[in-house]
Amino acid sequence: MENRPLYSAEITEIIGTPPWWIIRAGGGVLLVVFVACLSLASVVQVPEQSNAPVFISGTTSPYYVRQIAGGARPAAASGQIVELGQLLVRGPLDDASGIRAPFAGRLRLQRLPAAASPGDTIGLLVPLRNAYRFNGVLDLAQASTLSNDQALTIRVTMSDHPDSYLSLSGYLGYVSPVVRQGHVACVGQLDSLSNVLLARYSSAITNLEGTLLLTSKRKPLLQSLFK
Repeated sequence: MENRPLYSAEITEIIGTPPWWIIRAGGGVLLVVFVACLSLASVVQVPEQSNAPVFISGTTSPYYVRQIAGGARPAAASGQIVELGQLLVRGPLDDASGIRAPFAGRLRLQRLPAAASPGDTIGLLVPLRNAYRFNGVLDLAQASTLSNDQALTIRVTMSDHPDSYLSLSGYLGYVSPVVRQGHVACVGQLDSLSNVLLARYSSAITNLEGTLLLTSKRKPLLQSLFK
């Protein structure tokens, strides 16, 4: 016997033609299922995802240690962790004329040239414990769905690994009442866990770009499918 697929006419010859009422009932069932799916899709609402670019920066900027008149002598080693008020550079006469740390941080001294002029940068104090804020611009539809106690998610792509990213959390702190071309400015703070995570990534962040993941108002599923 030849091994080949059967055609519809051959199948009908084998099993026979179904009664007309079965064909109509099957078509009616399919129509009811189709109408029910459309009705359900028009009633069920799903949140619409939207994104907004934000920029992340530290609330405490790095402190630049500069050469003072009369010469300066380092009072702490490069790479050393210093506390608030600790002497960084001794003055030419006494410690009172030297430079003290304005915050706790890690001191990074540069290699001094043979003759450093007053005002030249001789080191950098990076904040040891820092908090980070984010700022960006939202449209009115996005801003209307946010509240100050709502946890927000910010995704930051790693510069050295484009396929990986940091997932940070934060809270909205301020939304500007000024509307410009349908957009408002916003400022927020990262939570404590995200501060620690971001500090491990880079200790001196001045302007890091990220993406704020937002969920806007809910729309019918049918409308979202057609969109």
